[in-house]
Amino acid sequence: MVQLGFAMPIGSTIPVAVRLEFAEQLEGLGYESFWLPHFISRDVDGYDALDTLSAAAARTKRIKLGTDVLQVPLYQPVDLARRVVTLDHLSQGRFILGVGIGWIPKEFDDLGLSFRERGGRIDEILEILTRLWTEEEVTYQGKYYRLQEAVVAPKPVQKPYPRILMGGLYTNIQQGAPGSDRKGGWNERGIRRTVRFATGWIPGGRPDLEVCREGMNRLKEATGKEGRLLKDEDFDLTLTSFGQFNIDRDPENALREAQRFYTTRVRKGFYQLQGNPSFESLRGSGSYGPAEEVAEVINRWLGFKKVVPALKRIVVMFASLDPLQQLERFYKEVQPLLDM
Repeated sequence: MVQLGFAMPIGSTIPVAVRLEFAEQLEGLGYESFWLPHFISRDVDGYDALDTLSAAAARTKRIKLGTDVLQVPLYQPVDLARRVVTLDHLSQGRFILGVGIGWIPKEFDDLGLSFRERGGRIDEILEILTRLWTEEEVTYQGKYYRLQEAVVAPKPVQKPYPRILMGGLYTNIQQGAPGSDRKGGWNERGIRRTVRFATGWIPGGRPDLEVCREGMNRLKEATGKEGRLLKDEDFDLTLTSFGQFNIDRDPENALREAQRFYTTRVRKGFYQLQGNPSFESLRGSGSYGPAEEVAEVINRWLGFKKVVPALKRIVVMFASLDPLQQLERFYKEVQPLLDM
């Protein structure tokens, strides 16, 4: 069965208190998970993802909490290991660690880090994290990080540690930030990284059946080359939307609200900040209008499960500055129309 999760955006003017209430409402309605994107230094409104999820953990009991996705190279590994353990304990094992390498050079510049070294950094950080979470003490000598008998205790509630879901691997509608030299297509290094460290995948861009199918085939082939077997039932494929739905009986009202939401994420030197899709691409791959049309799109995504058995969840983000109202409409009007 495919589960439903919901995400809140960065770059919008939605207060942090509303984000926490949204997580509580999700749990009360029986949904599976609550997700937040991550950024450090952009010229838009936003709150720290891990801190906000920690607050959500304290106000909920059942719902899973995830990052979609955490830009791992922007962290020092021992500090990140401790923060993840803290969130894992606060949530009593409900945290899912979605990870990525980052895509905006200025965020790296603001932290004194090389944007072009982010791939090498995430490889070292993920190795350090998994060791800190499973070994009593860690000594490590890498190109970017050096540790001598480092200790993180207690260990995570989840064993051996929280699920790691790798973001990206394929670029379709994303253009990249100015100066990023972002290229489309498959990231072979990312595929190898997923096989080595992750137990799941969050494809970038809009949900696409062929991308999911080819990506799973590539991951299975890469796993096979290491003499292991990737089983669909053990792998966590998560599809995410980024502001592709606004539920309203009047399509014009839905479109206007979606546009207001979108403009809060477009500022100064950056492109659009939710994975950088255009408004037209979001509108074209989602639905701004009646519940029946929204349900039609989500049902199409749910149908991916027949072709890609590893699909475990779909994460919805509303194109609205009033996500609580949208959630109520989703539950009452869209949910009964879904093939679940």
